[in-house]
Amino acid sequence: MILVGVGGPLTMPPMTAVLLTHVRVPQTGIASGVFNTSRQVGGALSVAVFGALLADHDLMSGLRCSLLIAAAVLLTATLASRRLPRE
Repeated sequence: MILVGVGGPLTMPPMTAVLLTHVRVPQTGIASGVFNTSRQVGGALSVAVFGALLADHDLMSGLRCSLLIAAAVLLTATLASRRLPRE
């Protein structure tokens, strides 16, 4: 859990920089707003889903299930990021 708590804030500035370098200058405000909105909505949904998993199962199985879902989302995001064009 410490790695998740430390890793999230360390990845946001580079992700924001990558996003803003891949959009045209007039659209940077829109891109930044959509990115931050999706980040906030994703955070709220993940707290709700993981809280429901922990409440519905016993602690260890709920924690295991929620961490497996988080790992799958991380893997999907990693694979998607590999498809970004490189300069």
